[in-house]
Amino acid sequence: MSSALQQQQDIILQNLDTTHYIDINAPETEEKQAAKYKIGQACNKAREILCSDEAFLEWVWSSVIHECPTDIEEVTPNTLISWRMLPKFGTLAQCEIVGFTHISKLLLEKNAAMKAEILDIIANNEAEVAKKLIKAVLKPVIDFTPIVANKKDLAKTVEKANKLSKESLVALVKAMHNQMAK
Repeated sequence: MSSALQQQQDIILQNLDTTHYIDINAPETEEKQAAKYKIGQACNKAREILCSDEAFLEWVWSSVIHECPTDIEEVTPNTLISWRMLPKFGTLAQCEIVGFTHISKLLLEKNAAMKAEILDIIANNEAEVAKKLIKAVLKPVIDFTPIVANKKDLAKTVEKANKLSKESLVALVKAMHNQMAK
Protein backbone atom coordinates (compact mmCIF):
# COMPACT_ATOMS: atom_id res chain seq x y z
CA MET A 1 0.00 0.00 0.00
CA SER A 2 1.30 3.44 -0.90
CA SER A 3 2.17 5.86 1.87
CA ALA A 4 -0.56 8.26 0.69
CA LEU A 5 -3.16 5.49 0.91
CA GLN A 6 -1.78 4.40 4.28
CA GLN A 7 -2.15 7.97 5.53
CA GLN A 8 -5.83 8.01 4.49
CA GLN A 9 -6.38 4.65 6.19
CA ASP A 10 -4.86 6.00 9.40
CA ILE A 11 -7.07 9.11 9.28
CA ILE A 12 -10.19 7.02 8.70
CA LEU A 13 -9.45 4.50 11.45
CA GLN A 14 -8.55 7.21 13.96
CA ASN A 15 -11.75 9.11 13.23
CA LEU A 16 -13.90 5.97 13.20
CA ASP A 17 -12.84 5.49 16.77
CA THR A 18 -14.39 8.90 17.48
CA THR A 19 -17.59 8.40 15.46
CA HIS A 20 -18.34 4.90 16.72
CA TYR A 21 -17.05 5.06 20.28
CA ILE A 22 -19.51 3.41 22.66
CA ASP A 23 -19.03 4.37 26.28
CA ILE A 24 -20.23 6.84 28.85
CA ASN A 25 -17.19 8.93 27.92
CA ALA A 26 -18.18 9.07 24.24
CA PRO A 27 -17.25 12.22 22.30
CA GLU A 28 -19.79 15.03 21.92
CA THR A 29 -21.99 15.21 18.83
CA GLU A 30 -19.91 18.03 17.33
CA GLU A 31 -16.73 15.95 17.63
CA LYS A 32 -18.44 12.97 16.01
CA GLN A 33 -19.70 15.11 13.12
CA ALA A 34 -16.25 16.60 12.55
CA ALA A 35 -14.79 13.09 12.55
CA LYS A 36 -17.37 11.94 9.96
CA TYR A 37 -16.44 14.89 7.76
CA LYS A 38 -12.71 14.07 8.06
CA ILE A 39 -13.47 10.45 7.16
CA GLY A 40 -15.34 11.68 4.09
CA GLN A 41 -12.36 13.77 3.05
CA ALA A 42 -9.95 10.86 3.56
CA CYS A 43 -12.22 8.48 1.64
CA ASN A 44 -12.35 10.94 -1.26
CA LYS A 45 -8.56 11.20 -1.29
CA ALA A 46 -8.26 7.41 -1.17
CA ARG A 47 -10.71 7.08 -4.06
CA GLU A 48 -8.61 9.54 -6.09
CA ILE A 49 -5.55 7.35 -5.48
CA LEU A 50 -7.31 4.12 -6.41
CA CYS A 51 -8.15 3.42 -10.04
CA SER A 52 -11.87 2.56 -9.72
CA ASP A 53 -14.90 2.40 -7.47
CA GLU A 54 -14.41 -1.37 -7.31
CA ALA A 55 -10.80 -0.96 -6.12
CA PHE A 56 -11.97 1.61 -3.57
CA LEU A 57 -14.65 -0.73 -2.24
CA GLU A 58 -12.14 -3.58 -2.00
CA TRP A 59 -9.74 -1.28 -0.13
CA VAL A 60 -12.54 -0.20 2.24
CA TRP A 61 -13.26 -3.84 3.12
CA SER A 62 -9.65 -4.93 3.52
CA SER A 63 -7.96 -1.82 4.88
CA VAL A 64 -10.71 -0.10 6.84
CA ILE A 65 -13.52 -2.40 7.93
CA HIS A 66 -11.32 -5.39 8.73
CA GLU A 67 -8.90 -3.14 10.60
CA CYS A 68 -11.51 -1.51 12.84
CA PRO A 69 -11.10 -2.10 16.55
CA THR A 70 -13.57 -4.66 17.88
CA ASP A 71 -14.86 -2.30 20.58
CA ILE A 72 -16.60 0.04 18.13
CA GLU A 73 -19.91 -0.42 16.32
CA GLU A 74 -19.87 -2.12 12.95
CA VAL A 75 -18.84 0.09 10.06
CA THR A 76 -20.22 -0.54 6.57
CA PRO A 77 -19.12 0.60 3.12
CA ASN A 78 -22.45 2.42 2.76
CA THR A 79 -21.66 4.47 5.85
CA LEU A 80 -18.29 5.49 4.45
CA ILE A 81 -19.77 6.24 1.04
CA SER A 82 -22.40 8.47 2.69
CA TRP A 83 -19.68 10.34 4.55
CA ARG A 84 -17.79 10.81 1.27
CA MET A 85 -20.71 13.00 0.17
CA LEU A 86 -20.26 15.50 3.01
CA PRO A 87 -17.18 17.31 1.61
CA LYS A 88 -18.70 17.14 -1.87
CA PHE A 89 -21.66 19.18 -0.59
CA GLY A 90 -19.74 21.91 1.20
CA THR A 91 -17.98 22.80 4.42
CA LEU A 92 -18.51 21.03 7.72
CA ALA A 93 -20.47 24.03 8.99
CA GLN A 94 -22.77 23.96 5.95
CA CYS A 95 -23.34 20.22 6.36
CA GLU A 96 -24.17 20.66 10.04
CA ILE A 97 -26.77 23.34 9.27
CA VAL A 98 -28.46 21.17 6.64
CA GLY A 99 -28.16 17.96 8.60
CA PHE A 100 -25.95 15.09 7.47
CA THR A 101 -28.89 12.88 6.52
CA HIS A 102 -30.03 15.28 3.78
CA ILE A 103 -26.70 15.67 1.99
CA SER A 104 -26.96 12.65 -0.34
CA LYS A 105 -30.43 13.78 -1.45
CA LEU A 106 -29.17 17.28 -2.20
CA LEU A 107 -26.28 15.98 -4.29
CA LEU A 108 -28.60 14.23 -6.74
CA GLU A 109 -28.56 15.99 -10.09
CA LYS A 110 -32.35 16.40 -10.02
CA ASN A 111 -32.02 18.40 -6.77
CA ALA A 112 -29.36 20.84 -8.01
CA ALA A 113 -31.75 23.81 -7.78
CA MET A 114 -32.74 22.83 -4.22
CA LYS A 115 -29.06 22.55 -3.26
CA ALA A 116 -28.35 26.00 -4.68
CA GLU A 117 -31.34 27.44 -2.81
CA ILE A 118 -30.16 25.87 0.45
CA LEU A 119 -26.59 27.10 0.03
CA ASP A 120 -28.02 30.59 -0.62
CA ILE A 121 -30.10 30.34 2.57
CA ILE A 122 -26.99 29.35 4.54
CA ALA A 123 -24.96 32.19 3.06
CA ASN A 124 -27.58 34.83 3.86
CA ASN A 125 -28.87 33.82 7.31
CA GLU A 126 -27.74 33.02 10.81
CA ALA A 127 -27.46 29.28 11.46
CA GLU A 128 -30.67 28.90 13.48
CA VAL A 129 -32.74 30.90 11.00
CA ALA A 130 -31.17 28.97 8.12
CA LYS A 131 -32.10 25.63 9.74
CA LYS A 132 -35.77 26.66 9.91
CA LEU A 133 -35.80 27.94 6.34
CA ILE A 134 -34.04 24.81 5.09
CA LYS A 135 -36.54 22.58 6.85
CA ALA A 136 -39.31 24.32 4.91
CA VAL A 137 -37.43 23.68 1.64
CA LEU A 138 -36.66 20.03 2.41
CA LYS A 139 -40.06 19.18 3.88
CA PRO A 140 -42.62 21.62 2.55
CA VAL A 141 -45.98 21.55 4.31
CA ILE A 142 -48.71 20.21 2.07
CA ASP A 143 -52.12 21.86 2.00
CA PHE A 144 -54.52 18.96 2.30
CA THR A 145 -57.69 21.10 2.23
CA PRO A 146 -58.59 20.24 -1.41
CA ILE A 147 -57.80 16.56 -0.82
CA VAL A 148 -59.96 16.38 2.31
CA ALA A 149 -62.87 18.02 0.48
CA ASN A 150 -62.90 15.20 -2.08
CA LYS A 151 -63.65 11.85 -0.39
CA LYS A 152 -62.06 9.81 -3.20
CA ASP A 153 -58.78 11.76 -2.97
CA LEU A 154 -58.90 11.58 0.83
CA ALA A 155 -59.24 7.78 0.73
CA LYS A 156 -56.21 7.51 -1.57
CA THR A 157 -54.17 9.79 0.69
CA VAL A 158 -55.14 7.90 3.85
CA GLU A 159 -54.04 4.63 2.19
CA LYS A 160 -50.59 6.19 1.82
CA ALA A 161 -50.50 7.72 5.33
CA ASN A 162 -47.59 5.52 6.40
CA LYS A 163 -45.46 7.16 3.69
CA LEU A 164 -46.18 10.72 4.81
CA SER A 165 -43.76 12.68 6.95
CA LYS A 166 -44.76 13.56 10.50
CA GLU A 167 -45.39 17.15 9.45
CA SER A 168 -47.54 16.06 6.50
CA LEU A 169 -49.56 13.73 8.70
CA VAL A 170 -50.23 16.56 11.15
CA ALA A 171 -51.29 18.82 8.27
CA LEU A 172 -53.62 16.09 6.97
CA VAL A 173 -55.26 15.59 10.38
CA LYS A 174 -55.67 19.36 10.81
CA ALA A 175 -57.28 19.64 7.37
CA MET A 176 -59.61 16.74 8.21
CA HIS A 177 -60.51 18.38 11.51
CA ASN A 178 -61.22 21.71 9.82
CA GLN A 179 -63.42 19.97 7.22
CA MET A 180 -65.43 18.17 9.92
CA ALA A 181 -65.79 21.38 11.95
CA LYS A 182 -67.49 23.16 9.03
